[in-house]
Amino acid sequence: MSTFKYQPYVCPVLSAYHWRNDELARTDILVATPDHPERENLLAYRTLLRDWPAQNDDGEYINGFPATKPILGE
Repeated sequence: MSTFKYQPYVCPVLSAYHWRNDELARTDILVATPDHPERENLLAYRTLLRDWPAQNDDGEYINGFPATKPILGE
């Protein structure tokens, strides 16, 4: 559950970008703790977040964006 108040936007792309940025901000402090029990999972999750969304050379979204979101622990 996010600690941020998430307001959906009319545009699904903007909504997805804001969700991603909120998730990155929410996990900042957790990865800064070297002995956090989920640190490795969080680092992998943050990598997926930064790689999502991706575009090909034609500017088309790939990896299911914005319909799919990275999930912590996958």
